[in-house]
Amino acid sequence: MRIGPNSSDKAKMEREAVLNLSRVFGFEQTGDQRKSQELEETLVELYASMRPSLIGYAYQVVGSTGDSEDLVQVAFLKLFDHLKRNAKILNVRSWLYRVVHNLAIDHIRRRGAHDSAVAGWVAERTMAERTTSAENELIQQQKVADCMALLNDRERQCLTLRAEGLSYQEVGEVLGISHKSVSVYLVRGLKKVRSAKQS
Repeated sequence: MRIGPNSSDKAKMEREAVLNLSRVFGFEQTGDQRKSQELEETLVELYASMRPSLIGYAYQVVGSTGDSEDLVQVAFLKLFDHLKRNAKILNVRSWLYRVVHNLAIDHIRRRGAHDSAVAGWVAERTMAERTTSAENELIQQQKVADCMALLNDRERQCLTLRAEGLSYQEVGEVLGISHKSVSVYLVRGLKKVRSAKQS
């Protein structure tokens, strides 16, 4: 009895996924200008749909809207270059988050900046759907900032990416860790937050 796919089935599925990705982007031959134009149009649509969440993630790392927008644009230029060269990207969404993450970390290192916007960004996202007084909003932001300060960098990154809607696998790909590690970091982080709330 066969329980799951064997290694040859997995390899075949990976090849088919890459082929399907090429078809989705309409780019199978590098010399064809029509297909290159279709690739550009598809990337423009992808940019329009993913830009806000990628900018939000970059902002929480670098703390600057302008820099965040620049990093996201660079990430899409890199995506275009990779696809134009027929590079294999199995999950475009997690690939983009990974590139934005790496660009943001490089940006911080170059400029000597640090992660100062996490609490404000998370507070804005949680408060966006509710209308409250300015005082209540400040109290809520302070609570979120206090909770986020309890977390180490990995826990904070995992929690923030998960809040963006990424799966455990995608979060792991972005941060370069296994999905099991993502689960561990999330559980630890949430336990710290719960403990702080009970205190």
